[in-house]
Amino acid sequence: MKYIVIIFVLFTLSVCLSQPEMSRQGEREGPQFFYDVVNSAVFENETSVPTVQVYVEILLDELQFIKIAEGYEAKYELSMVLYDRKGEQIDGKIKQETVFVDNYDQTNSRDIFTLAHAQFTGLESGTYSISVSILDEETQLTSTSKKKCKIREYPELSVSDILFANKIDLDSTGLKIRPQVTNPGKGLYENSFAYIEIYNMSELKECEIRYEMFGEQTKAKIEKRKVKKLVPGENFDYYKIPVDSLNHDTYRMRVSVSGQKQADQAEKLFYIRWKGLPSNAKDLDSAIEQLKYIASRQEWKKLKKLKGDERLKEFIAFWKRHDPTPGTTANEAMEAHYARIEYANRHFSVMQREGWQTDMGLLYILLGAPDDIQRNAYPINQKPYEIWQYYRINREFVFYDDTGFGDYRFASPYSIYEIQRYIRD
Repeated sequence: MKYIVIIFVLFTLSVCLSQPEMSRQGEREGPQFFYDVVNSAVFENETSVPTVQVYVEILLDELQFIKIAEGYEAKYELSMVLYDRKGEQIDGKIKQETVFVDNYDQTNSRDIFTLAHAQFTGLESGTYSISVSILDEETQLTSTSKKKCKIREYPELSVSDILFANKIDLDSTGLKIRPQVTNPGKGLYENSFAYIEIYNMSELKECEIRYEMFGEQTKAKIEKRKVKKLVPGENFDYYKIPVDSLNHDTYRMRVSVSGQKQADQAEKLFYIRWKGLPSNAKDLDSAIEQLKYIASRQEWKKLKKLKGDERLKEFIAFWKRHDPTPGTTANEAMEAHYARIEYANRHFSVMQREGWQTDMGLLYILLGAPDDIQRNAYPINQKPYEIWQYYRINREFVFYDDTGFGDYRFASPYSIYEIQRYIRD
């Protein structure tokens, strides 16, 4: 990427991020972070050399700041390890990063990210995995995430992976890009771009570029074509994503390049998350439906009756009324509720029903993880059962699997409002 001068700064965006809620048996210890792995190439002696770019974003609120004379400072260690398909380490990077802010409010921000970057060069094509770890130097807590990545070869006309960015400038010093990471919990926002590099190892003078976007839930489709003049070696192009006109959804972007019977393409998912909606909600309808366990009868009737924009306004108003810390950006009650929804869906889904719709999901969402569980999946002359103990309210709840397919249901039926009483008592 010889044209690029990457801007590493702190930047602000309007998103609402959910903290993952874990069971009592295990929790994420260190800072939550988001990262992206992007395949590209550098040119050495007129040949393309595969390169992997890694971009890491961390919310300032996830770091532990200390007071210094000029303001507040946080330090963290970024560690990246690349493994081959046999699980053997082939490369690694360790970077020490320092983040400085002027005032205390920024240290608790859920809207400001710090960005870090590293790259691996000279790799053979194939399947790899990369492990990224963040160590907060003040707390000594670490978070780690690992995922697979594929290193590709580049034919005579080829395109890099798509890099999302929130700022692209071209001046006399070159191309300046401020990358941004998007994942299911973190959407793109205003002024987002899809950036690509086109590698021309032939005598092509131009190519056609086609940008396509497909919505997962909304079924939206956007397409744009253009002709691009080419020079030998590395070229670049970018497309401004119409974020303001896109609905809350998961989108697939496909970029295709073609010319004189040569063609290549790249695909990548990105996410649009409306401010006010939880990051893990598919859409407003499902987010409202998942309020039935915690809304009062009056609130629930009102939400179900409203249509269009009024539904979103009332949804946001509902969570403002239930925000335990209204003076802060984050709404901890909303984050906790939808984290429990997500946990229930991962652990209790059964028989074509999402986990939050099951009896176990209902109980977990309202009361959280039990203090103790007694289970017997293979009792003699009896149905499989589980008993959840909640010592803090001096209650136990019994579930039976009547079908033998893991569909555990209350031994005695409970209404939502009966269980809600235990929250208030």
